[in-house]
Amino acid sequence: MMRSTVALCAAALWPCTALAAAVDAGGNQDSVVALAQVATVSPPPTEKLHGIVDSVDERNDTIRIRLSPDKAEPFKVQDGLLFNAVRFGDPVEISVQDISGAPTIVGLSKE
Repeated sequence: MMRSTVALCAAALWPCTALAAAVDAGGNQDSVVALAQVATVSPPPTEKLHGIVDSVDERNDTIRIRLSPDKAEPFKVQDGLLFNAVRFGDPVEISVQDISGAPTIVGLSKE
């Protein structure tokens, strides 16, 4: 129990320790800025699209959205509860991010 608590505290404090060590190592402000830039993680860009639900494939975790009369694209679904929220023919606005190389719906609202 004690060993896991120490490991958890060390993991939580590790980034702070690295920043403090960089400041104490000679007061070099550039190293602190460089380390802070490395530690900053930006979320993937989000794209908003409008379309109509063309099909729902719960087995493969995808929803096909018709973006124009001649173009329907499959999108992975991040949250499986979306399958209960939409049906064929529903006009929707979706927020899409590229997650693990696949366009993935991260937000959906009916129009």
